Amino acid sequence: MNAILRKTEAAQLALQARDNSVKLPVRLRTLLLQIDGQKSSDQLVNLALSLGNQPEALDKLIEMGLVEVVADAVPVQPAPAPAPIAAPAVAIEPPTLDDEVADEADDGPDLPVSTKLAEHLRPIAAQMRELADAHLGLKAILLKRRISHCDTEQELRNALVALNDALAKATSTSRATELLTDVASHLPIIGLNRPQPYKR
Repeated sequence: MNAILRKTEAAQLALQARDNSVKLPVRLRTLLLQIDGQKSSDQLVNLALSLGNQPEALDKLIEMGLVEVVADAVPVQPAPAPAPIAAPAVAIEPPTLDDEVADEADDGPDLPVSTKLAEHLRPIAAQMRELADAHLGLKAILLKRRISHCDTEQELRNALVALNDALAKATSTSRATELLTDVASHLPIIGLNRPQPYKR
């Protein structure tokens, strides 16, 4: 979701207040100043990273109630590519059986994940993105980006832990476990269910 974001009234008051009632780190405050109701969430994520913020900075501003989605704004789309020049007409041969099989293979689900990720892990990463999108709404933007950029199994495991934490905050720990049961069966969340050592 590439939504247009703007400051809330609370953000305007926080930026004008001199008593530091809302304590924002300098980099987070700088990012908040850049949110103008014109930039998309993708642009702001890139801006946040360039300012030295953590990847979750935009989510934090949303959670604090300082940033909201502009309901009636349409995200700016890139200009369409110019239409190709028509080539001279050529006789087209009917497709062979091999062509049809190849076409069916190409019709598989579009997995917006890293091509460096092992092939058997790509559907798991895609499922993680779908869960984030379905249950976290706007807060899923950075998490989905993180999942998409996972190149190794370890990075995907770390993203799974972050997804589990986000789902637990948004719903509950038991609901998060329920939602992630299928994913965790393929890619267990290391350390979360490990028995704790006995303490005296």
